[in-house]
Amino acid sequence: MTMQIADAFVGLRVIEFAQGVAAPYCGLLLGRNGADVIKVEPLVKGDWCRGLGLRKGDFSSEFIVLNRGKKSLALDMKNPDGRAAAFKLASNADVIIENYRPSVTKRLGVDYAAVAAVNPRVVYASVTGFGRTGPNSKMPATDTVMQGYTGLMNINRDKSGLPRRINMLAIDYSTGLYLSQAVFAALYRRVTTGRGTHIQTSLLDSAMAFQESRLVAEKFEGSAVQPVGAPVGTFATADGYISINARRKPHFIALCHILGVGEWLNDERFNTEENRLVNAEKINSMVEPYIYEKTTAFWTSVLSDADILNAPVQDYNDLFHAPQVLETEAIGWVEIEDFGTLPAAHIAGLPPASASDAKSMSPPRLGQGGKTALIGAGFTVDEINQLTSSGAAVLNDEEGI
Repeated sequence: MTMQIADAFVGLRVIEFAQGVAAPYCGLLLGRNGADVIKVEPLVKGDWCRGLGLRKGDFSSEFIVLNRGKKSLALDMKNPDGRAAAFKLASNADVIIENYRPSVTKRLGVDYAAVAAVNPRVVYASVTGFGRTGPNSKMPATDTVMQGYTGLMNINRDKSGLPRRINMLAIDYSTGLYLSQAVFAALYRRVTTGRGTHIQTSLLDSAMAFQESRLVAEKFEGSAVQPVGAPVGTFATADGYISINARRKPHFIALCHILGVGEWLNDERFNTEENRLVNAEKINSMVEPYIYEKTTAFWTSVLSDADILNAPVQDYNDLFHAPQVLETEAIGWVEIEDFGTLPAAHIAGLPPASASDAKSMSPPRLGQGGKTALIGAGFTVDEINQLTSSGAAVLNDEEGI
């Protein structure tokens, strides 16, 4: 029987000493590939991501996505019993993911040196904001902070020149992706060498990797914000917006014929890709009024027939019903108790999500799955009772999500 890709990490135990987005997204990807992920959270309010945006009960939209299928262990790691339990979990883990500020894991007794001394095969993944050293190493860092610090806002300006934040957690999620790639590689290396490793990365590192082409452009072209060509951009239509890329010669020629402006082809400002790039603002402004005369549907049809790169600018509700998305199952739908049916994006290499995946695709309430996680990690009934009686843990293994 051929193993499904989603089962690649079945039997792998992951301990997630992490809150927020970046590190938990790495844990999510391990879990979606079959690993057993135990999320260790603060006792009272849990992971602060539960309240990122609008919180309903124990969940926010971000938390639902980042923590599908995980077990939650609500643990007070300042309590001696809680620290001892955390170390026992770490001692038997295949992967540990943590995003504490530098020095915190050592204070809690679950730093890499302490864990590797008893568990040398562990793959230990650490995420910080700015890195473990340097003048900013102790500063708090969020996705918004990093979008400003690393230049992402600077290359995303509005027409007035105001730098803007991308309205999603782009650096957080890319950090989780880069970290998961490193963990996957480390697990393969462990198979071939028998050795674990300590992976260290940061939001800063990931933001640089994510924007590497723009960093090179800053030196190579003299400006990271220079357009890639023209006419290229977002244009208002009679009933919405459309993205058009007609920078290449055949596309520009076709666009001129469609617009009825063949004279532009002989205009020295626009007769080569290089000249159009220099005069990008001018050519875009000249295209704008023509596009505004017709609907988005008209332009997508006409431009597509002419093989000119284009796409309607859609909102997410448009995407939910888009024929291409439906045909390719790029978005699946999963029932989440108390919240109804919610979308679940298709992750490369994994089967599309479906209604039958509700249990494995649901996030845990605070403490849910904690008792099961402890038993699976070898804790005795007496040890579990000691954790709860001392106030070091709150367990909630009731049925449901």
